[in-house]
Amino acid sequence: MKKFNFRLQKVLDVNEIREEKAQRHFSEAERARGLQSDLLNAAESAVSSQRIVFKSSLSKGINAGDALINHRFGIRLQKQVGEEIRKLQHATEVVSDRRKALTEAARRKKMLEILKDKELEEYKIESSLFESNEQDEIAGRRFAGNVNMKEIDAR
Repeated sequence: MKKFNFRLQKVLDVNEIREEKAQRHFSEAERARGLQSDLLNAAESAVSSQRIVFKSSLSKGINAGDALINHRFGIRLQKQVGEEIRKLQHATEVVSDRRKALTEAARRKKMLEILKDKELEEYKIESSLFESNEQDEIAGRRFAGNVNMKEIDAR
């Protein structure tokens, strides 16, 4: 009997490549989201530090010009935090999209692997039946040959 050949092997190979690519894209998106989260934490830390410095300056006594500059700097830091939050939300959406793509690629690959396993099991059963039939035929021929020899000896 011929060797097992999965008729959709090339499709399975392509789906494996797609899954690996989706995994790489997902990892890159996760890494980008982590970096964005770090930037947001740094911006929030800068706002906290600026507030502490501003309160300290107020308690020591500060002129109106310096207070205005410090206040404007605080507003700019708050805007930066808002922008970092928006970027983090976008990065989270990208991660979600990439996760969906990875899940879909894995599902397609798994479906083909299950099909391949089922076809392999069917092949094994057919192969076993084929071998069994061949052995029965060989045994039948030997038996028929022995019977013919006994008939010749009996005459």
